[in-house]
Amino acid sequence: MRRVVVSTYVTLDGRVDDIRDWAVAYDDDGAAEYHTDLLKKSDGLLLGRKTYEIFSAIWPSLSGQLPYVDKMNRMAKYVASTTLKDLKWENSHLIEGDVAQGVAELKQQPGQDLIMYGCHDLMHSLLERDLIDEYRLLVHPVVLGKGRSFFRDGMERMNLDLVDTTTISRGVAILTYQPMR
Repeated sequence: MRRVVVSTYVTLDGRVDDIRDWAVAYDDDGAAEYHTDLLKKSDGLLLGRKTYEIFSAIWPSLSGQLPYVDKMNRMAKYVASTTLKDLKWENSHLIEGDVAQGVAELKQQPGQDLIMYGCHDLMHSLLERDLIDEYRLLVHPVVLGKGRSFFRDGMERMNLDLVDTTTISRGVAILTYQPMR
């Protein structure tokens, strides 16, 4: 059975807004190694519409520049959207109908992990249906003081097990959690 793994950049105060404004300064060999290792264990991406539009505009043009980029461009991309109809990025597939049901069916198929980058609206939809198996938070030594939080205010309590910690260059801590079930 496949797992859904959320991998996201977050600030020390738990914010996820404007990632491109503050995370780029920390993208280095350590970050590239993390993404390379993560994608070696996966064979699909889960993306919401906004993340798909951002990624599909950038990643194809970066082919050959970083070890993980070509794998990301080739691998299956499963896109949750009610408005997108024409997916141009190689090997992209629209999840139609009930997204949570579609993801549950993908998890039942043979294969490796399904990685979700960003996609906080999609993440919360799947979280409510207990479809996320792991959270990998790349905590950056940045404090924004305001903005959207990784976990929404008012959500139900969720207990997690810390299963791994790693520090990569420039002080980014990768905290890996799994839901207690």
